[in-house]
Amino acid sequence: MEMGYWRSRKIEVQGQNGSLDVASVHKIARLPGLGKADLLLDLCVHMVSKLLAALGLLAPLALAGVSLPVPDSTLAVAGRIIRTLPVGTLSQRTEAASRALLGRPYLLGPLGEGDSLKGEPKPRLRMDVFDCVTYLETSLALASAKDSAGILPRMDSIRYRTGEVAWRWRNHFTESEWLVRNASHQKVLRLLGDTILERRLDRKAFYGKRGYPVEDTVVHLPVLMRAKAIERFSKPSDSTRLRAVGLVGKVEGYPVLHVGFLSEKAGAVPVLRHASQAGTVREQTLASYLQEKPKFIAVLVWEVVP
Repeated sequence: MEMGYWRSRKIEVQGQNGSLDVASVHKIARLPGLGKADLLLDLCVHMVSKLLAALGLLAPLALAGVSLPVPDSTLAVAGRIIRTLPVGTLSQRTEAASRALLGRPYLLGPLGEGDSLKGEPKPRLRMDVFDCVTYLETSLALASAKDSAGILPRMDSIRYRTGEVAWRWRNHFTESEWLVRNASHQKVLRLLGDTILERRLDRKAFYGKRGYPVEDTVVHLPVLMRAKAIERFSKPSDSTRLRAVGLVGKVEGYPVLHVGFLSEKAGAVPVLRHASQAGTVREQTLASYLQEKPKFIAVLVWEVVP
């Protein structure tokens, strides 16, 4: 299921048996924005982590709630991308940032709170791998940050309620949390021919697994149903712009199962730019993607507010 439900900087270089996979290392070295120095540093971090794990020293650190900082190499990659972004609106900068991340590998759930006492002890920022949600968030954080020093605070403000880093306050649900708490720069759109879809969010069971008392929520989503969405997005766009989409599935309690950017150019068929389980951050026409994925029954569209 293509979802990254709002759930580190360690490059995945292990083979199936846990050994170092040289082919993977070479593949990663060719990724945009990752220079040799970054790769060597990440390999050192990886090998040290393996050694600590073998000695039984890594788990106690995590259990003690030790928060590991974001490596300088990750911030260096972010800084290089930020410096290439055009001066313009948030939407224009997000378009460029999301394009700069094309080709990066897919990994489900790559981020956490960086601290086991706050939630998941995964890094709070990565620039090497993404799932659909973290790709969206990282692109927006890059676009709104002034420099590498500002990328992590921006990321936290997008991923958490009021930027408070804790699993309890992470924006797990697109519909009632992520879009609502990011309303200052995201606006859900009403499109011609849309339908108001009433869906329940299974928040009680989701949060209850970790002992948080939260009630279910009912949301009303203005969506284009599948057939209308395919028809609309099979036609060339009348303008050039970047928007975002949430693809609604049939799963009870969890409406939006996948997210991405909708890149439109005047005279061309709209393109879905997303982190795909097929393996990478990639582009393909939204209409063709919907035709390939019958599990999605509707499309929610929102704009990145300039």
